[in-house]
Amino acid sequence: MDETAGDPRDPEAMVKAFLQHKITEQMQDYLTRGRRFAKVDDGRLNKDWIIAVRSWLAHKDRTKERMMDDLAAELRLCKLEPPYGAVEQELAGRSAKTNEAERKKVQREIAREIDEFMSEIDRSFDYSVFRSG
Repeated sequence: MDETAGDPRDPEAMVKAFLQHKITEQMQDYLTRGRRFAKVDDGRLNKDWIIAVRSWLAHKDRTKERMMDDLAAELRLCKLEPPYGAVEQELAGRSAKTNEAERKKVQREIAREIDEFMSEIDRSFDYSVFRSG
């Protein structure tokens, strides 16, 4: 039997929960702003997301990142995943060009965000259900 199954401290489970949390936050932000891509057909959404990713990779800024996130949110609301395969090589190429210092900085930031997320979960979790009475 897998001893880490269901263990909230399992690193893989933590990362999956964190990523799902980030996706949910992005979708909530998009919905709050008014779902501007709701009437765009699925094919156009896919194409626009690919363009947005490539644009963001060429010059990272918050506006381009929001466009990419909003298109991904609309795709997910349509029960579709963004077409990651279409930009896989560009993402890998960008990753290969990232210098070690920049990579470590990003890793530290992600680790900090995951730690904050897990601390928030710990604060809201009711451990009393596990205490023997």
